[in-house]
Parts: sequence; C-alpha cells; structure tokens
Amino acid sequence: MHAKDNTGALSAEGLASLPGLVAAHAHLRVACVEVEGRRLWIKRYDVERMPFGKVLHALVSPLLPVFLRSSARAGGQSGLERERRKMDRFRAAGFPVADLMLADKAVLILSDVGESAQKRLGELRSMDAAAHDDLLVRLAQGLGEAHRAGLCHGRPHPRDMFLAQGRVGFLDFEEEPEAVMPLPMAQARDLWLLFLQISSRAALPGAQMRAFSAWRAAAPAAVVPALAQLVGFFHRWMAPLRLLPESLLGKDALYAVQATSFLKSALDAAAAPASSLQATGRERPRGQS
Repeated sequence: MHAKDNTGALSAEGLASLPGLVAAHAHLRVACVEVEGRRLWIKRYDVERMPFGKVLHALVSPLLPVFLRSSARAGGQSGLERERRKMDRFRAAGFPVADLMLADKAVLILSDVGESAQKRLGELRSMDAAAHDDLLVRLAQGLGEAHRAGLCHGRPHPRDMFLAQGRVGFLDFEEEPEAVMPLPMAQARDLWLLFLQISSRAALPGAQMRAFSAWRAAAPAAVVPALAQLVGFFHRWMAPLRLLPESLLGKDALYAVQATSFLKSALDAAAAPASSLQATGRERPRGQS
C-alpha cells in the first residue's frame, strides 16, 4: 500500500476481502461495492477496448495543432500508474481526491467521495438558480486554483468534481495532455472543456462571465495567451456551425459553439482596454521611454 493511502478506515478483515471483490467484478470497468458500511469503487484499466475514434485520434495526433493532440495511450498497469500519479500530485497540492484503498496491477479500489458536483447542480437547477450558478463559478475557480498549483486535470467535468470542506476536489485522472503539450496549453484546454459544461448549464445572465473571471483571478497569467490561441483556432473552424440553427446542431457541437463564442468574446473584451491605451499612446506616463 502507498504511504498516503487511507486504509486505516477498514479493518484487517475488510482489507483482506478486497482482492475477492476485485475477482468477483473482473468483467466490469467500474463497480460500486460496500465493505463494512463504506462505499468503495473498483476501477479496472484492462477490460475496456479503446474506441475506434480514439484510436484514429491517436494515429493522426502528431499532425494536429498542439492543443488537439491526444494523451498517450495508457491501458492496464500504465493506466493505473497514470491515475495514481496524478492523484498523488493533486493530493500533495492540497486538493481533495478519493482515498486509495488498494492498487494491484490494473485495478484501483477508491473511496467514495460523496455527492458529485454534477448531481448537486441537477438538484439546484430547479430549486435555486442563483446557488446553481454559484456552484459553476466555484468549479471554475477551483480549476484555476489547480492550474496555479501547476496541475492539469485533463478532462474536467462536473461529474469528476466535488466539494469537500469548502474546496473543489477532483476525480478520474485518465487524461494527461500535459505530457504531450506545454502545461499552459494543457491548462487552457482544461478551461475550454469545463466551459463546454458551464456555457450549456448557466441559468442566469452573467454567470459565464463570473465563472471566467473567477478562473482567471486564480489561474496563472501564462495560460491566457495559450487560451487565446486555442479559442481563436476553434472560433475560426466553427464559423460554419454558428450559421446553423441550434436545432440542427448535435449536443456536443452546440456546447462547443456556445463555449467558444463566449470565451472569444470574454478574451476580446479583456484585451480591448490594453489595445485602446496603446492606440492613444497613453500606455505609459509621458517622459518615459
């Protein structure tokens, strides 16, 4: 067991039962079990074949712009080691993650972290729109805090985020884009992916800008130029989609158009004051070179 694993919550008998539970669920990618009244998750990395779309993406990845490159394939034990490595990094930086109960070859057993942010958003949507949007803002801020700590999630989504003692926690570290592209670009990709969810879920006017401002206040400045490059690329390539009625777009395409359009506007608005100062020659006091 890893030195930081939280196995003390189970008795010796409970720990001894874990290998048997793994064997009993050998055909499942993810399984939920209960041991001594505690919910645990068994996660396997050796039972799911890579979809053809991901195989094709991996093959053409070297030819694509840097922010479109796929993470290196990692199945079996290498997939386990990637997730465990990233969990350790987030934990060491102070972010809540699941407790690791068992790691064996291509199987992890993780603690349950409680209610996901996605489930909480679903509960709040019809009950309290303001609280719903406040949670979206908090998720964006939490991602920015992770970025400031030098981290990248890889595939941030409300289903892979949760709140614990006032902090945003993270789950499912199966992607590692920071291994195939510069960290600021991988973090910019993180933010774009999260905004696919924020832009489609925001209930009240101004929620998207609040979320973007919260992320930007927390994130390192080096990510902003990378984000502008990524968003500019997608904004150009999605121009034909923006001409179509929303009813003709699939869900994923619609989310991408909404997120990209908002981020482009937000970045342009942020850059406008600086451009205005430079145009008028008032970017520095008189007498300075």
